Amino acid sequence: MQTNKDRIRCVVMVSSWRIEGDVHILTGSRLTDTLNSRAKDFFVVTDAVISDVQTGAELHRASYVAVNRGEASLIFPAE
Repeated sequence: MQTNKDRIRCVVMVSSWRIEGDVHILTGSRLTDTLNSRAKDFFVVTDAVISDVQTGAELHRASYVAVNRGEASLIFPAE
């Protein structure tokens, strides 16, 4: 069974990495609802670009990244 989801382009800061990609949220919900959910330890970022925070150098591109929500220090919609 597939659940309808929306994508929000976001920037996620994790340790010394900046991840920019699409965070998938349930249709009709808010980004904070997804992030505050205790049902799962990880949230998914797709079409991700991972960069070094200090230099801004691109380190990797990935179609799928699972981010440990406890390690994410900052997340915001990219604009």
